[in-house]
Amino acid sequence: MSEALATIDTRDVEAQVAPVVQAADSLVVRDVDGHRQGLEMLAAVMAAERKVKAFFAPMLEAAQETKRKAEQGRLAVVNQQEIVLGPVVIARKTISDKCGAFEAEERRVAALNQAAINAAALAKQEEERILDAAMADTEEEAEEVLTAPLAPPMVPTVRAEVAKVAGVSTRETWSAEITDKAAFLAWAAKPENNYTAEPNMTALNSRARAEKADMKIPGVKAVSKLSHAGR
Repeated sequence: MSEALATIDTRDVEAQVAPVVQAADSLVVRDVDGHRQGLEMLAAVMAAERKVKAFFAPMLEAAQETKRKAEQGRLAVVNQQEIVLGPVVIARKTISDKCGAFEAEERRVAALNQAAINAAALAKQEEERILDAAMADTEEEAEEVLTAPLAPPMVPTVRAEVAKVAGVSTRETWSAEITDKAAFLAWAAKPENNYTAEPNMTALNSRARAEKADMKIPGVKAVSKLSHAGR
């Protein structure tokens, strides 16, 4: 260990970030209150990251004094920073994954509820149309009522019940996952699809980002992942 590295006392900053690191493993996200607690904890973890980086920032600057010593000193400080920052980064991912899983489930439930409301509204429209046709004066009028296009029903929008915490935002990213390689290769072998024998994950991920849940390729599914960022 270099002399400069030996003089770095990280005990205070480690003690400051330890509580949020320890809290990550015990976090349970089952409802909106738990989700809010997780996002608040995530904000605290990101603040801890900034605190660690702020602690090491002056040393990183000082390590740049001479070109030869700068690289040795900078790498030594960076390595020490990574040692202290490592548990914080893991805690951030742990909390983000738990909050993301809750948010994804809430979105799934909201989508199902929205679909049910839409279906009920369409069914009601169809019932009213059949009733109007039955009351028509002539068969021609009845036929016109039954074949006229229906306007989209006015229904309430169902939103996922999730918490919001100042300083924490949610980002949704999509990627492709091969679920049945044989089915994919059979599809890819068709000239019009322009894929190589091995899955072109760059192209598939691009399709997933563009088409999201609407992507339809045999043996492949679009996978959504939620992550969090601070500001």
